[in-house]
Amino acid sequence: MLDFFLRTALRLVEPVGLLWLGLIFLTLLLRRRRQMIPCIGCALLTLLITIIGGTDFSSWLLLRLERPWTERKLIDVPVCDAVVVLGGGAEASRHDVDGVRLTYAGDRILTGLELMRWGRAPALVVGGGMSRVDDVDKVESDLIRTRIGDWKPPMSWAIVSLGAASDTHDEALRLVPLAKDRGWKKILLVTSASHMRRAVAVYRAAGFEVEPAPCNFIALGNAKPPSFRIGIPSWYGFERFSIWFHEYAGWKIYQRRGWLETKQ
Repeated sequence: MLDFFLRTALRLVEPVGLLWLGLIFLTLLLRRRRQMIPCIGCALLTLLITIIGGTDFSSWLLLRLERPWTERKLIDVPVCDAVVVLGGGAEASRHDVDGVRLTYAGDRILTGLELMRWGRAPALVVGGGMSRVDDVDKVESDLIRTRIGDWKPPMSWAIVSLGAASDTHDEALRLVPLAKDRGWKKILLVTSASHMRRAVAVYRAAGFEVEPAPCNFIALGNAKPPSFRIGIPSWYGFERFSIWFHEYAGWKIYQRRGWLETKQ
């Protein structure tokens, strides 16, 4: 019982919990003062925060993106011309080993390495963006290539950096001339399950034959399936909602720009 109260108190003093508690207090205060329009506004905002951060609604949204890829067994994927790991799995770091650290999507890098270890392709292509550390531009894919090289991979592996890309579409465009030069047509595309639908559509539109290699399952990882519950809101739900909304908005934007092959 004591542990339950301690966990509850901890969530209430976290930023999202404090904001939620403050909004409840403000809603009651405005109601008491009969300021109905501001009261309704605060009540609606409190409800929104409760739904996103205090229920499994965000997990349910993310689950819908991940579920189509749950039957994809990576051990069964065919041999392709290259394993292409999309960016977002690492970022430059001032203090970590070799100046790079893995992010929440670091599974992308590990999955790409495992596919290479299984002999699914002779080349590993790494994408990513760029960040600035101590007034020096750091390219994510270059950092990863260097780090992998330090691990002394087999000499037969070709490890290629796509350079600094601004988004998934830019990564695909950077791969086109490289693939044409090396005769690559069929690729194993490694990215988060929630991002896979958009990524596959982008690379197919760029002219590649794509074999999906999903990873980084969040809603369908080791957590319990979403269920009906209401609790104190936390950043956890907002993080999942942010991932879902990023993909939803990204699909709409890419679709409007004609960057997607929708016949999947």
